[in-house]
Amino acid sequence: MSEPVESEARVRRFRTGSAGTIVLLGTALTVVSQFLQRRGDIPRGNPVGVFDHVLGTPWLAAALLGILGALCWAVAFPAAGRALRDPVSRVVARMADSLMVVAVALFAVNYAHDGFGGGMLARRWASGELEAGVAAGDFRVVEVLVGGTSVLSQALLGLALGGYALAMLRGRQYPRTLSWLGVVAATGWFLLGSALFLRLPWASFELLLPFAGLAMVWTLGVGITLLRSSAS
Repeated sequence: MSEPVESEARVRRFRTGSAGTIVLLGTALTVVSQFLQRRGDIPRGNPVGVFDHVLGTPWLAAALLGILGALCWAVAFPAAGRALRDPVSRVVARMADSLMVVAVALFAVNYAHDGFGGGMLARRWASGELEAGVAAGDFRVVEVLVGGTSVLSQALLGLALGGYALAMLRGRQYPRTLSWLGVVAATGWFLLGSALFLRLPWASFELLLPFAGLAMVWTLGVGITLLRSSAS
């Protein structure tokens, strides 16, 4: 084997191995963040109850972990797209790259505002610096500001991941069942996120969560497949 071919093979193994590791790390950080914040237990519409919930969890640390998890995906999925052998599939993945950058940037800003703003309000309320009525008013302002970026980031994350799933489905380097799982999960994530943004009466985060959960399973499969590919 000539030196250029050997060098190309080393680059391919490094790219796929690194992408696989970072995808798995991003998924792990995301799952841990959600577990620590226990967002499903947040008493919606009750500012004082939300403050109690925030104070009872490592809220700021969990928000940071969630941001780092999303950044891992922003690094790993473009690398995985460049590792696709089919030229058209690589083009599809490149189209998703810009969506992923915007989605993760929006997600990071949302989590920073939600995590830091909510955490600081809860601490100021607990210390007596803010009266309950004032704290509740400030909380509702933060809730309105964060709400739009939150649901929009969910929709865009689903759209970006759907682009990568389609590229992987067409490229045939990944198991077809895994690729279809990614397409279905990401499509549901995008559609439910869009419905939430449009304030459709039937839409709720409870409907979105199963698709987000399936997407987590898909990212685990993608990471494992990439690691196996780097070892071959």
